[in-house]
Amino acid sequence: MPIGPIRTPASYVLGGAVALSLAFAATPAAAEDPWTPVAVENSDFASPPVASATNPTATVPTGWYGANPTRLQVFSAALANHPRRLQAVSLNSDGPGRLRQRLWNVNAGAQVRVRFSDSASTLGSCSPAEVAGGQKYRVSAYRETAYDAAGEPARAAGEIVRTVQYTQDYTTLGYTKAAGTVGSGAWSPAPRVFEFTAAEDNPLIVFESLEDNPQPDASCGPLLAAVSVEEQAAFIDHRIEQNKLPWSAYNGVDEISLASAAQNCRAAANACRFTADPRYSYQFYGSNRILDYAYLNCTRNQVVDRRTVTWAEEGFDSISQEAGRVRNANSADQNPANTGEDDAGMQSANPNMFKQVAAGFQRNEGNSGLANTTNPLTASRSTTKQVEQAVQPGEASWIEVQPARERIEGLFRSPGGITIDAMFDFPSGKVPDRLYERTGPLTQDEKKHCLTERPLKVTPDNGGTRSLPAAGPLRGGSLRGGPLPDGLPRVPASPQNRDTRLTELSPARP
Repeated sequence: MPIGPIRTPASYVLGGAVALSLAFAATPAAAEDPWTPVAVENSDFASPPVASATNPTATVPTGWYGANPTRLQVFSAALANHPRRLQAVSLNSDGPGRLRQRLWNVNAGAQVRVRFSDSASTLGSCSPAEVAGGQKYRVSAYRETAYDAAGEPARAAGEIVRTVQYTQDYTTLGYTKAAGTVGSGAWSPAPRVFEFTAAEDNPLIVFESLEDNPQPDASCGPLLAAVSVEEQAAFIDHRIEQNKLPWSAYNGVDEISLASAAQNCRAAANACRFTADPRYSYQFYGSNRILDYAYLNCTRNQVVDRRTVTWAEEGFDSISQEAGRVRNANSADQNPANTGEDDAGMQSANPNMFKQVAAGFQRNEGNSGLANTTNPLTASRSTTKQVEQAVQPGEASWIEVQPARERIEGLFRSPGGITIDAMFDFPSGKVPDRLYERTGPLTQDEKKHCLTERPLKVTPDNGGTRSLPAAGPLRGGSLRGGPLPDGLPRVPASPQNRDTRLTELSPARP
């Protein structure tokens, strides 16, 4: 879920001996990236089937979405008169309408090419003048929708606030039509093309009629058929941090809060089906980190560093992170209750959704039957190991681990039209962690400290005597050199009567 064309093939991530981390810059694109098809549901508008050769059905094609109010019609193949005998959609039905669709699994930064056929309407009620010069419509793509602090999409006057990223106007071919009869249409001889760079994941495209005519032509609008989409896929963005994994959630094609969408999927283990995108699911190595302590050998002999090291790898997911962000949105940063310890991971917070991800992960691995496997998806992992290494004089020993991670991206889909685009970062069961037992020379500061004397308590007999203050406390509360209670003789200070137990302690030498 990147910003810009910054994805790399999964095969690159673990190639060679170089360990990759999330801090990598994007890998450059190939000179000629192939165009690959994008699945579009009901792309030929065959559903619902319409039989009438004269009367269209006022409805939205299956898998597509209209706008409020819905002003769309589906034409039968006979009425549309498409050269490939396809059904068509009219962008007018008692007024101009809008036909909307999201291009699922297309990520921000991808180059997108939409092809379609168009024609002026063949509806019998259209006046000859209305179709003679062709009919106008607009195709638009949008930017990512903003969300408020509560995780809800921004709205104005009850409508989701969207910003157009790219738009293009079209005019169909015109034709001669007799009044009161079904027209022949004038389908474009070559597909129309709408091309843009996706500015959001799963970009929204909208076909909108510009024919706002009075009766009897209110339902006379441009026809669309044979929609197809292809893309030059965006590259993997290795800059996405583990604790900032992106997400998006939809009801149909409209954005909703992740909390609302997740309620549908967490209800049961089979409430949603998760499908991992193999192009953006891959293994990688995280950044090295030091375990435990550094063992410094300041002696003149070789020493052996024996220790037991334990390291844990946790899982990260965008669903739990968004829930935690909303929950803690109004908490003070230094609130003791806002330590992150209450931010349960997905396996405990959303066990059914974790099962859905685990099943989708197995299908992506080729285990379509979900048989028992030696490579199950693991939300967390802890490893303990005994290590022993020889440390030469003037050297240090330390242990580093470089965790093997599994990054998964994909879609949750529910039968009711809920979609969640989510990302997961879990310990990898396919690639091993790298444990480095390291030794190396001491730093300059460490060498200096190795050369210092052993820290001691300073006493008068080891050359560390400090001059005492002119007046100080004595046993019994009397003051040396100060006034004494009445009737008590003054005792002069001398080596013979000095109380050596009062010698002050100096701090240890660094």
